[in-house]
Amino acid sequence: MHGPRRYVFVWIALLALTGTTYGMSKVDLGGHWNLVVALAIAAAKASLVVLFFMHLWDAKGTNRLVFIVSIFFVLLLIAGVVGDMATRFPLARPPEATGLQGGVEPGPGRDPMHGSQNERVR
Repeated sequence: MHGPRRYVFVWIALLALTGTTYGMSKVDLGGHWNLVVALAIAAAKASLVVLFFMHLWDAKGTNRLVFIVSIFFVLLLIAGVVGDMATRFPLARPPEATGLQGGVEPGPGRDPMHGSQNERVR
């Protein structure tokens, strides 16, 4: 299918995926599943844009090779970040990655609201 109808169908699909993104933002899937679903929807939208609006669907040879190599390097960079966070010493991680608020986990002898017992004024 060539001509304007193709672009109308792709545009409708992009609108539907954008609506799906908004709808999924209102749903708590638990854990990191919201991020996984959001990235999957974003990848689908990016694929539609690249394939049809950037004409990669009709392109041959070098254009496809350049696109595949760029996707490989993006995945390599993501794998590096995920691997770094998975193997990093837990106390060296940023507080957002560990779920701690304020960066210090309350332990024995620490009051989460007021600091350690030694710091309190009696």
